[in-house]
Amino acid sequence: MKTLKIYNPLIAQIASESNCFTAPAEEYAAELLEALENDDTDLAEYADDYHGATYYKKLHNVTMSAEWYGRRLYGLATCEVDDDWTDEDTAQLKEYLSGQYSDGWGEGFEQREVFSYTETETSEEYDEEADEYYESEWDVRYDVYISFWQDKNFRLMTEAELKA
Repeated sequence: MKTLKIYNPLIAQIASESNCFTAPAEEYAAELLEALENDDTDLAEYADDYHGATYYKKLHNVTMSAEWYGRRLYGLATCEVDDDWTDEDTAQLKEYLSGQYSDGWGEGFEQREVFSYTETETSEEYDEEADEYYESEWDVRYDVYISFWQDKNFRLMTEAELKA
């Protein structure tokens, strides 16, 4: 048996009641790693012969995590596979993982916040009757979600492809 690592880019989605924006996932690395440690899903359990694929017979375990490469944080699927694993098996596995990230495991994972924080927002407004400015303050809760799949710039890479 051997270990195969499959990497992918990550993106953080930050949402409040009235706003949503993206941020680098690296800002939330600790929270993401903790959330992944608490998610004990083995994606190998769900692999099958979709479109005649045979890789799943040689796939024993798929553990989800994240790993730093240089200054970037990548999603990481660590796969335990048979010694006779082939490039065709890797291509089929990537197709399977892409589906899991977009519609299966990843869709469920990205709907659970990995971190929440509150910021106090302020604004200055003018009161015409009193002819004066006043300041308003309110708390805004932000929830951070991490996506393993994106509709732009998404790709799955082996360790060799990542380093190239």
